[in-house]
Amino acid sequence: MEKIRVWVEEYRTKAIIFGVVGIIVLLFGWSWWQKSQATELKDLGSQEQKSSKTAKSNPVTTKTKGSSNQVKQFWVDIKGAVTRPGVYQVNHYQRVNDVVQAAGGLLKTADLNRINLSLQLHDQQIIYIPFQNEVAASSSQLPTTVEQTPVMSNSSSSSVASQTTAASTTESSSSTGKLDLNTATKEQLMQINGIGEKKAALIVNYRQEHGNFKKLEDLKNISGIGDKTLEVMAASLTVGMDSN
Repeated sequence: MEKIRVWVEEYRTKAIIFGVVGIIVLLFGWSWWQKSQATELKDLGSQEQKSSKTAKSNPVTTKTKGSSNQVKQFWVDIKGAVTRPGVYQVNHYQRVNDVVQAAGGLLKTADLNRINLSLQLHDQQIIYIPFQNEVAASSSQLPTTVEQTPVMSNSSSSSVASQTTAASTTESSSSTGKLDLNTATKEQLMQINGIGEKKAALIVNYRQEHGNFKKLEDLKNISGIGDKTLEVMAASLTVGMDSN
């Protein structure tokens, strides 16, 4: 028994010594790891400060890159067989199809065969979407899908617009003697006796919503146009042969 007791005492002492040494090693290892982490964080902070200083030292370069990505905006006017005709803001990357979609899409009465949806846009452009069977008596009266509008002053623009409208009206009258109700613009209709700006707008809107007129009597479906008014208009209006 005495030998066993001595053996236990001897190994217990060694176990205590090894335990103490192990604890010391763990403490040194933990201390070293903490210092290593602190050093890495310090280096990372220094790198971030350097990057921040570099970015601040080159503000002109950053500003230039931002300005180069700006897209030029301008305005175009879309008319004819679309859901919501009007003026829309676009950019030089967009095409006619983009304006058509912005305007609510094409009406069922739109003539798809005379529309170039891929055409590129430019400032002050007038886009006209023709209706089906919208054929005038003369080939020169055919509506254009896209009318190129030059940049000019307001006074010059008004003058040219008036001259264009007058020329179109004269051309139509000279070929048939009467203005085709299904192809006439609002400005042309306003030249007819008995049609003012309000009635001309109502006629164009009716045509966009219901399609081409079948006969002159269809004008009586529009508010403010009765038998007497129609009789006055009939002297200067006609319905194209292709309206049916």
